Order: sequence, then structure tokens, then C-alpha cells
Amino acid sequence: MMLRRAFLMLPGMLLPASAFAAPGPVRFRVLREGREIGTHQVRLSGNAQRLTVQSDIALQVKLAGFTVFRLRHDIAEEWAQDRLQRLTSRHDRNGTVTEARVAVEGGALVAQGPEGTQRLPANAAPLTWWNGGNFARPLIRPVNCTLIPGTAARSAVPSGGVQFSLNGAVDAVARYDAEGRWVALTTKGEDGSAVVYELMG
Repeated sequence: MMLRRAFLMLPGMLLPASAFAAPGPVRFRVLREGREIGTHQVRLSGNAQRLTVQSDIALQVKLAGFTVFRLRHDIAEEWAQDRLQRLTSRHDRNGTVTEARVAVEGGALVAQGPEGTQRLPANAAPLTWWNGGNFARPLIRPVNCTLIPGTAARSAVPSGGVQFSLNGAVDAVARYDAEGRWVALTTKGEDGSAVVYELMG
């Protein structure tokens, strides 16, 4: 019944140069096998010169009236130009809390989390989905701030925009409209159940 860790944390070609500034706030309802289990919202403030991004994920799965899975994941990002400056992550899975953070130090990104201290590429970006342009960079798993191996396959969608498919450590398909806004995500739970993000508003 538990959801795949890859879904909860979660390089191809860059989107147009304007795509970094294009994404806006989004709010999704999260469906498991067609039933709503929670929400995922992203709020942005500032501009491409100095941008703050807050992602909040709240999920709860019930079985026969009992809660069998609960997750809260809060991620805060600070960007300057197109480079990540700071990230903090608090991941609460069924009462087990994992905290991690990334900050710029000496021309690189330095991560501190459950895996210890690690130096990351200066152009790395967290897999927080809101900016499709980030798939061209080394990707960071927000829950523990480690690098995610593998690449994302980029393809066009008939209605315009683009989608990125990830296979391996992360198994998901994220879709973006022609303006660069994140509009959909599909993945699977640990038990193989279909998990779908449905855009609200």
C-alpha cells in the first residue's frame, strides 16, 4: 500500500531559454487507482533573478477506514539566475522524519542529509517537477539530497509542450504545456497501483 519512494522524491534537452521564468504556481490532486489521496502544490515568489519555490506534498491512504500510509513532504528552494542556491527538505513518512539540505559553498553545491555530506555539481537541480528545463541538469533527490542516476527521455506531445519520461531510480512521466507550465505527472505505487496527478484550476 505504500507509494514508491521515487514518486515521493522525485537529462534531456533544455526547453526554450524563457522556460525558466515561465512556470507558475500549480496545485494538483493526487489520485491512486482513481481515488484522491492528497495534494501536491507549488508556490513561487520573486522572478528569474531571485526566485523562491515552495513545494508541499500531503498524502494519506486509508483502508477499511484506517490510515495505512501518511506522508508530508515540504521542500523550499532558493534560486539566483538559473542556479540553485539553497534547498531544505523535511520528509515525514508515517512519523519517520528525514531532513536534508543543500547550499552553495566554494563554487559547488554541498548537501547534508542522511547519507552524510556530499559535494554536488554546481548546476544540479532538485527533482521537484515544477521546471521542465531542470531535466537537462544533474538531478537531486530532495528527500536525501543525493544525485539521481540515469537520464530523462524528452518527447513532444500532440497538444503542444513536452513530456519527460524517467526510468530506473525514478519511474514517472511528467508533462509540460507550451508555456513551460507543469500540467501532469503519472507514476506507480509500490504495489503497482496507478498514481496520477490531476491539475486543479
